[in-house]
Amino acid sequence: MAIHFEDYDVTLLRGHCGGPSWGVDPTRAALLVHDLQPHYLDTLSARSRRLLLARVEHVVDWADGNGVPILSSGPRPASDLAQRGLLGACWGIGLSPEQAAQVAVPRLGAIGITRIAKRSYSAFYASDLETELRRRRRDQLIIIGVYASHGILATSLDAISRDIQAFIPFDATADYTAYRHAAALDLIGTMSGRVLAVEDLPQSGAR
Repeated sequence: MAIHFEDYDVTLLRGHCGGPSWGVDPTRAALLVHDLQPHYLDTLSARSRRLLLARVEHVVDWADGNGVPILSSGPRPASDLAQRGLLGACWGIGLSPEQAAQVAVPRLGAIGITRIAKRSYSAFYASDLETELRRRRRDQLIIIGVYASHGILATSLDAISRDIQAFIPFDATADYTAYRHAAALDLIGTMSGRVLAVEDLPQSGAR
């Protein structure tokens, strides 16, 4: 599938924050670093990639410092196109096992994280994500990474269907174009979660 990418300034999307009046509680929340493999990041412009990684590392540090469990999602590698289901018709065979194992944030290698192997756009689909959240008694999920209009939107929709509050820091996510990014944020804010800024994340114990 041919996709058009453009360079844009994510900070200009601040006006798309909004959604339910939920508040992040570090004692209830988990962080999902969504599909942050170099294979996906390399499609972004140099500026978008640099800004995204800086904000992601900031959120990872915040989570680590506030006792928030950190999970990292990525596609389950397929050895046959049929294993990809309908995604195979859209995107082909997908990532190799080596590509799927990579994460573009070195900081994640230095702290304890749980890897979630998923089979479709949503990180909940055919994965252990919900089990991991329930095991930790977490009913809030902060989602960062790529792409806002694909997996992040889909994951937020699955989250609300499971009575899990989704929070999306707009400036720690990215997409192909500013239009797609803004549209995804608007859909999330009206249907499935709260869109906020990285700087809005509270300190431990805040409600």
